[in-house]
Amino acid sequence: MEKDWYAVELSLTTYLILLPVIFLAGVVDAVCGGGGLLTIPAYLLTGFSAHVATGTNLAATICGGVAALCRFARGGKVHWPAMVSAGPTAAVGALLGARFNLFLPDRSLQIILLILLPVVAVTVFMKRELGLEDLMDTLSSRQIRRNSALIGLAVGAYNGFYGAGAGTFFIIAFTLFDRMDLVRASGSTKFCSLCAVLVATLTYTLSGTVVWPMVLAGSVFSVAGNLLGSELALRNGAKVIRPMFIGVLALLFLRLCAGVFL
Repeated sequence: MEKDWYAVELSLTTYLILLPVIFLAGVVDAVCGGGGLLTIPAYLLTGFSAHVATGTNLAATICGGVAALCRFARGGKVHWPAMVSAGPTAAVGALLGARFNLFLPDRSLQIILLILLPVVAVTVFMKRELGLEDLMDTLSSRQIRRNSALIGLAVGAYNGFYGAGAGTFFIIAFTLFDRMDLVRASGSTKFCSLCAVLVATLTYTLSGTVVWPMVLAGSVFSVAGNLLGSELALRNGAKVIRPMFIGVLALLFLRLCAGVFL
């Protein structure tokens, strides 16, 4: 693929628009995932093509993801046995998804998500007890490993292909199928997301669709946002995570509607 990112004009205005959005997206990512719903439109607004926006956005989130993972790990909110299964499959899924993204249109996936998202949103909204307690001890270690591997593969592929809201889907899946509480699901998601993002970023880098000057500046703001978001999640738990869940799902639905109907 032609390395077209040089066509992006990195003016002072570009940085002034993108860096605050990257910081806010870091907060959202650390709490409940879905920061890409804020950053991707901002990248497009400042002249990035769709593929370059996706590749640059993924690369800029790596350092922030590491910072959030370390904070959740120090707080004991990462379930490492489950992540041993979910992390590698998330990486494989992301590799497959990113390769498909470079060659296939995403309209079909958008239509599928438009059908599924209301179901997911209603489930999260109606099941108010969802994720309030950690119920992992009701599952065997074999069930947790199997569920985690499947979650990693499915959401990792989505992360590589479309990306927006992937962290949110990881958290929902870990809560529903591994029966984690929301804070542990959020912390564990950081490991899976990082595995998926690293592989996807490598794919976009090899295709020449990562604007590294923007990544270097954005990484600083991403780290700051992720550290603030992880503190909010650890201190407030479901009180802050649930409302942001609904907000992220609503944003994703609106973005999908715009992509399909406009």
